[in-house]
Order: sequence, then structure tokens, then C-alpha cells
Amino acid sequence: MEFERTLRYPVQNDAWKRTVLIGGLLIVVGVLIVPLFAVYGYLVRTIRDSLKGASTPPIFDDWRSLMIEGAQAWVISVLYLLIPILVAAVTVGGSITAFTNDGGTATALGTGGLLIGTVVSGVLAVLFGYLAVIGIVNFAREERFGAAFDTQVIRSVAFDRRYAIPWIVSVGIAFIAGLIGAIPVIGWILTPFASFYAAVVAANLWATGFEAASDGSAEWIPPSEEEATA
Repeated sequence: MEFERTLRYPVQNDAWKRTVLIGGLLIVVGVLIVPLFAVYGYLVRTIRDSLKGASTPPIFDDWRSLMIEGAQAWVISVLYLLIPILVAAVTVGGSITAFTNDGGTATALGTGGLLIGTVVSGVLAVLFGYLAVIGIVNFAREERFGAAFDTQVIRSVAFDRRYAIPWIVSVGIAFIAGLIGAIPVIGWILTPFASFYAAVVAANLWATGFEAASDGSAEWIPPSEEEATA
């Protein structure tokens, strides 16, 4: 029941259908990058509201603020992922270059480098992605760009299972939402909206876990039924 209430967090608002529709459409055109700023901004707002104890998700309004904060959150994500990106560029990129050379030795080296590079860059992407979320939550809390790189806060939260468990749950929810895309036609249509819904659930989980880990409160517990309907 607690998990069910957590999953229902995005619908605890009369305008939730409109919100999910807008969020999904923004993801659809996210290839243009700028629309994603609004999605990032909405998630930052969701995190901030959740940290303040709000039991209902926000709506899409004050677009200027949304875009500014979203652009900052996007930059924070990119900065955190620079190391995995560089490692992938060197290892995977070098392996692809080796493939273009003639000879069995070059091919063997390319295959080995591609495998190792993919694994290492993948692990680093998960690790730095984990830290990036903490940075974004702290940015949302303090409303200051530099707060995303507060090493003391990041270190204390990252090693606390009260944050780690909700983060793992959010990854599982995102993975399940992504599986919808495997359904021909209808799945392709629904995936952007399911992904946005999952992201809102995740933002609420990150905020709750962060708060529990940073203030030394009790272990993470999803909102009670009374809080969810308040």
C-alpha cells in the first residue's frame, strides 16, 4: 500500500492529466534540447515542493523560472557525466578506430577495448549519475548552482542507505516505464508520457530520501494515506 501511494504521487493533483500530457510532449520534442529544460525545471520544482512537505505535485506555470532552473539542472547533469563521457570517447572511440585498421591483432584489440570501454564507462555513468541526482536535489533545496557541487553534502547523502534505497527504487520504476516502448505502436506512443510520469515519481523519491539522509531523520517511508490526500 505504501508503494502504491508512492506510485500515485503524480496524480494527487486535479490537473495531473494536463501535466503528464505537457511533460510527455516536451520529451517527444526533447531532441531539440531546449524543451528538456522545461522538464528538468519541472522536476526541480517537484523536488523543492517535496522537500517542503507538499503532498501534491506542481503544475506547469511560470515558464521563465522553469526554463532557467531546468537549464541549470541540465548543465549540472552534463558536468557530472563529463568523466564517463570522456572515458567512453577514449576507450570506445579508440576501439572503433582499431576496427578500421586491417589485421587480426587490431581487430582483437578493438574488440577487447570496446568491451572494456563499454563496461567501465557504463559503471562510471551509473556512479556519477547517482551523484548528479544528489547534486540536483541540493541545488533545488538551496536554489544555488554551486550547491550542486557541495562535496560535504554529497558525500554524507551518497553513503546513506536512506537515500540509496529510494534511488534504487526510482531506477526500477524508470526501467519498467522504459519497457512500455517494447510494445509495438501503442508502446512507442505512450513511452514519453510513461517516462515523464516515472520521472515525477522519481523526483519525489529523491527528495524524500535526501531529506531523510541529510537531516538524520528516520528511515525513508513513503507518504501516509492521510498526507497523500491532504
